[in-house]
Amino acid sequence: MIWSREQAKALIDRALALRKADELLVSLTGGERGNVRFARNTATTSGASAGYTLTITANVGKRSGTTTTSTFDDAALERTVRAAEEIARLSPENPESMPVLEPQTYGPTRAFFQDVAGASPEWRAGVVQSALDLSKARDVVSAGFVETAANIQAVGTSKGLFGYDAYTAADYNLTARTPDNTGSGWASHSFNELSKIDAKRISETAIDKAVRSKDPAAVEPGKYTVVLEPAAMADLVVFMMFSGDARQADEGRSFFSKKGGGNRIDEAILNEKVRIFSDPAYTAAPGTAFDNEGLPVTRIEWVDKGVLKNLFYSRFWAQKQQKTPTAQPANIIMEGGTATVDALIKGTERGILVTRFWYIRPLDPQTILLTGLTRDGLFLIEKGQVTRPVKNMRWNESPIVAFNNIDDMTPAERVVSGEGIGGGGGFQLSVVCPAARVREFTFTSASDAV
Repeated sequence: MIWSREQAKALIDRALALRKADELLVSLTGGERGNVRFARNTATTSGASAGYTLTITANVGKRSGTTTTSTFDDAALERTVRAAEEIARLSPENPESMPVLEPQTYGPTRAFFQDVAGASPEWRAGVVQSALDLSKARDVVSAGFVETAANIQAVGTSKGLFGYDAYTAADYNLTARTPDNTGSGWASHSFNELSKIDAKRISETAIDKAVRSKDPAAVEPGKYTVVLEPAAMADLVVFMMFSGDARQADEGRSFFSKKGGGNRIDEAILNEKVRIFSDPAYTAAPGTAFDNEGLPVTRIEWVDKGVLKNLFYSRFWAQKQQKTPTAQPANIIMEGGTATVDALIKGTERGILVTRFWYIRPLDPQTILLTGLTRDGLFLIEKGQVTRPVKNMRWNESPIVAFNNIDDMTPAERVVSGEGIGGGGGFQLSVVCPAARVREFTFTSASDAV
């Protein structure tokens, strides 16, 4: 049973009562989780854990210090608060330091579900057993991870703020390889509700990709029409959004900078089909109501019909620019269209079907140019049909270019990206996005990686 609001507040109040510094920010995170890991078609580890961490930040003027503890007796709390205050006194002044927040108003969210909190070891073991049976039946070798978690986050300040929220996560991923190591497939899902995890479908998808991608042949690098499955699209969405810092834009250091100064808010930067927003109350990917400072998380429109509507404002930069600060969002949602993946493929004369990306790195912040590899299922499309598997390739592309070249999209769905964003029992960014057909996507070289 995770800690209640009353338990969390009692501990935070005890810590705040020990304050000698000008200000204290106290946050409590933690909960309970259970997992099973498997590899080479055999369960390898299982475990369960429970615990909480208290983080204390003391402000002395414009100096601050932070400490953590997982021990909550009176002596431990005293030591932790005093250590944070001592670190603050010894630290250099931060000219951009911001005071702790006063009480805030938080909107309703629903990210906690009892079916996850009550998930049994037998349920997790059953998911793994089903995956192993399917793997052996299709003659592939599989590895994966199943986890369920119930967590809380709570925050309090010496100015009277207190916030508490609870959330759950059910995560399952599977990677399958053919015995000759030429074919590989992957699938993953993460939801707040256990009932939304279709473990059999996830296993079947990854295993089928592995079998179909066996014995790939190389194709020439170049510009291709691509059908990007949702996991691949998610990477592009997230990397673009992570580049949307208002300060970098205002200071002329990003794609979102305007010539002559300022930023490109209210400019059309993407295809008019593109709409991206965040909303902690979004049913498919609910989030918590506040960030780690206690700032309320609210619905924000980032891109509407291709027009940039907002950027991320830190509390310091928002104050300087007389804007509203932006809390760390709980999710990023890119709306889609009405097509199916089959329809996207049928509309492609010659192109590439991409399962996901891997090892993505930024090359140029001024254009958001990225580089990465394909992984776990890459297929050639010819005359509207998937004809054969192809070897993985390195790509260089900007989400800005890709999203301006979108032809059509499927409805959006909750996804885990190739870089792992969107999954995990801890509090992480949730991503909702479609599959899309994109013109002139740039592949730069072949790769022998599977």
